[in-house]
Order: sequence, then C-alpha cells, then structure tokens
Amino acid sequence: DVIRFGVAAEPYAPFSVKDASGKWQGWEIDLMNAVCTEMKAKCEIVDIAWDGIIPALLAKKFDVIWSSMSITDKRKEVIDFTDKYYYSPNVLVGAKADKRQFDVTKPDTFKGVAVAAQSASLQATYMQDKFNGIAEVKVYPTLDDEIADIQAGRVDLMAAAGIQIQDFLKKPEGQAYEIKVTLPHEKMFD
Repeated sequence: DVIRFGVAAEPYAPFSVKDASGKWQGWEIDLMNAVCTEMKAKCEIVDIAWDGIIPALLAKKFDVIWSSMSITDKRKEVIDFTDKYYYSPNVLVGAKADKRQFDVTKPDTFKGVAVAAQSASLQATYMQDKFNGIAEVKVYPTLDDEIADIQAGRVDLMAAAGIQIQDFLKKPEGQAYEIKVTLPHEKMFD
C-alpha cells in the first residue's frame, strides 16, 4: 500500500518547496521521508493548492495533510490532528521606512492600512475577524504574491508565519523590510 501525503503546492520555505527539477525539499519533506522509512512504507506526495487542502483530504485525494497546518477548533470540527510538533509565531511585516506604530490591541492603528495575507490561512482569518472595516485585508493565493505586492507598494503590511518569512527577510530584496508586529498567539484561535 502507498501512503499519500497532501502537501500545499505553494512554496513554504523552509518546510516544503520544489527545487528547479521539481523535486520536493524542505524540513517537513525530510521529516515525512524519515517517517516513511521508519514505517517501511511507500509514500508519495500529492500537491494541492493550500485553500483546497482540507476539501481534498475529505474527498480522499490523499491520506494525510503534511503541510504546517495550525490546529484550530474550526478545523478540528472536520479533520483530526496529531500533536503539535513545532511552533512559529505569526507576524506582520512592513517596510523599515514606515515608522507607524501598529498595535493589535489598538485597532485604530490599522485604520486605512492595506494588509496582505494568504487565502485560507490563520493569518487571513485573524486579520479579517479583528480588523474588518478598519484595515483593508487583501487575500492572495501565495506568500510570493504577498511579497510582490508589498514590494510594489500595493500593501503596507503582509501577514505570515514567522519562520516562513525569515527566508525573504534574509535575502537582499527583503532587507528593506522588518517584522512590525508579532500577533498574539492565543488570540489567533479565538
């Protein structure tokens, strides 16, 4: 038998990305391969868009989601989770030149601000729930699309997992940006 692992098709460095040859790489891919080796199981990756990953699991297109998914009560209503195996804070990133002070406990500090977030992500849900009508939350299919729009000046902030955004911040094109806010972990799951 083959165990089919559902992995988000969008690059999610350092966890799961395809290299130039189309081969999957990253920390979660290494972990998946180690699990398969330990189980002496034949495993394959099924890549699917992030916003369709839960429906695809429910439709039995694969057996397991293996894709850095935050555990929420809403998601637990339809799928089961393992124990958490890592934690990454969720952050808002903006231009270093932008000197505004953003504070999630003071929603007015987001008035008129355009914020990018990936569709079906915990960050998008949080920003839409907490700042709807205050900030303009723009939803994108991938983090790369968020990055393109912040670089083009179409958004002021972008929401992402802290570990994931580090790759961009370390690159030359990311040097003009910084983490502006670490989102309160416990509030992400309200």
